[in-house]
Amino acid sequence: MTSSFLAAACACLCAWPALALVTRTDRDDAEYLELASHYTSALRLTAPAGEGVLIAPRWILTSAARSKGPARVRIGERDHAIQATYAHAESGVALLLLKEAVTAAEATPIYRGADEAGKGVVIAGHGGDGRRRAGINTVDRVDARTLEVRIRKGDDASDLQGALTPAEIGAPAYLQVDGQRFVAGIATTIAGDRETYARVSALADWIDGTMFRAAADEARGSVTPPARHR
Repeated sequence: MTSSFLAAACACLCAWPALALVTRTDRDDAEYLELASHYTSALRLTAPAGEGVLIAPRWILTSAARSKGPARVRIGERDHAIQATYAHAESGVALLLLKEAVTAAEATPIYRGADEAGKGVVIAGHGGDGRRRAGINTVDRVDARTLEVRIRKGDDASDLQGALTPAEIGAPAYLQVDGQRFVAGIATTIAGDRETYARVSALADWIDGTMFRAAADEARGSVTPPARHR
């Protein structure tokens, strides 16, 4: 990665409201846009603002910091009402249950493996200009709850390396295994050249349990409260 990329990244991070995913200066923006076209489950949320990812037709996984606000999200050209919000305080993520299924995007399942370290991930976000871009990075560190991605330098950088901006908290990181895409992380912290993601595989039981209980409540005709917290 060139020094000009680092300088551009710093400039972009200081002016994030007007910009999207920070990309390499020696790559055409069209390459990032084209890669992102294959990741339609990466969503720009407008109310609440931020990023999220569709993991089932009615379920969005996002940052808990982005889950507050008006009870609607706009996906594509359509507004979707939020039926309930379920926050996982320890990880900093939240699940949004929509009243109706999303038809403008295809859901991506969550990753359940334990081998994320060292693997390449695709990150996708929209930033201030609203256009979805995707970049390719590497998981540098894994612990029980988080994945960490470091923006690399020189020959260590991927050909389509990208960096999220603060506007893209809640954005997903995808893994591809045997041709299948999975959601492996949700961006929770961006600090300099490091990005921290909640580790989705560590949240699989909570996600499954939350979705199961919500479905059971609906089957019984129960009224789901507007928000639940772990």
